[in-house]
This record gives sequence, structure tokens and C-alpha cells, in this order.
Amino acid sequence: MLGFIFRFVRFAVLALLGAALAAKLLLRSHATEDTEEIDLVNIFGGYKLISAADPFFGGKVTTLFGGTLIDLRRAVPAPTGIYLDILVVFGGLSLVVPPGWRVVFDGTVTGGRIEDLTRPVTDPDAPLVRIGGMVALGGIEATTRPLVEAVA
Repeated sequence: MLGFIFRFVRFAVLALLGAALAAKLLLRSHATEDTEEIDLVNIFGGYKLISAADPFFGGKVTTLFGGTLIDLRRAVPAPTGIYLDILVVFGGLSLVVPPGWRVVFDGTVTGGRIEDLTRPVTDPDAPLVRIGGMVALGGIEATTRPLVEAVA
């Protein structure tokens, strides 16, 4: 029975790697500094987006086997707020927001972690970033300063 489980897990991981490789070849990102609604795809790599969009609505973020940094400190939130629909599998997403913004996660986490390092905001009119979607064997971090700046 234990041998069957190991073979199944090995098959599942190889299938996921194959699907991620195919997705890397087929999918392209549509995310620049001025993009108001992003469609960001990061597979087997690192991706850094510093948004200065006015307004910024959010969009879709897919990170498989990689790391993504989205810096929103120069962006102007849309009047309806910002919504990010994410898929993070075997990777990480770091979201940097200005002080005073609220970050809320509404998605599903399986074998991963969500960490909100922003200060609690009590102002109900503060800009809101909602994150929905799924994290599997990965993580999301929301902060007001990226790790590189915190160390430097």
C-alpha cells in the first residue's frame, strides 16, 4: 500500500511539472507598470511588477514554481478597490502596499501560508486590496516594505 502511495505522489508531481512546463510555453503575461488590470503569469522564475497605474483595478496572478513581487506603493486604487485573483502553487507571492491600506484574503489555502505584515487599519474608507483564489504548497506575504528594502 505504501508503495502505491509513493508511485501516485511521484506521478502527480510529474504531471504537475509537465502541466506547468506546457503553461510556461503557452501563456504570456500582460502586466506593465501602467496596466490597470493585470494578467500576470510567472512559471519557473521570478517576476517583479512595480505598478504606477491610475487607477489600478487588480487582475489575475498565476505563480507556479516561482516567486512574484507586486509593488503597489505607486499605484492609485480604483474607486471600487483592488481585487487580485491568484493561483500560487509551489511558489510565493509578495504584495507590497502603502501604509494605511487594508489587505483581506478570501481564498483557499492548502499546505501553504498567508502572512499579513501590514499594520491593522481601522479606517473603513482606507483603500482595500482583496485577494481571492488558491494557494497550494506556497505562500503569500502582504507588507508595506519589501524584504530587500527592509534589509538594506
